[in-house]
Amino acid sequence: MTTPVVAIFVAKAGSEQKLEELFRGVIETTLKEEGCITYQLNRDANNPSRFIWTEEWTSQALLDKHLSAPHIAELFAQVPDLVESSEVLPLVKLAGGAA
Repeated sequence: MTTPVVAIFVAKAGSEQKLEELFRGVIETTLKEEGCITYQLNRDANNPSRFIWTEEWTSQALLDKHLSAPHIAELFAQVPDLVESSEVLPLVKLAGGAA
């Protein structure tokens, strides 16, 4: 089975634009990574401060490799100053298509 993940970040007031720019900056590189099935940035339609990533990876090992990749390490170094809260939800796929 694949490894789906949902990650939720709530931006601090006034940091929404900068956080979105940082997030958008890692998408192209990540989509080229081995094992990446889907990597989608979303914004809550009712709360523009909330960003939701939906991801799916071919294995936990390749997700772990992604999390230690230089472009993600650089992102993670900048994100804490811009977010109020964050939550990463590793999921167990039961049925259906890509995350």
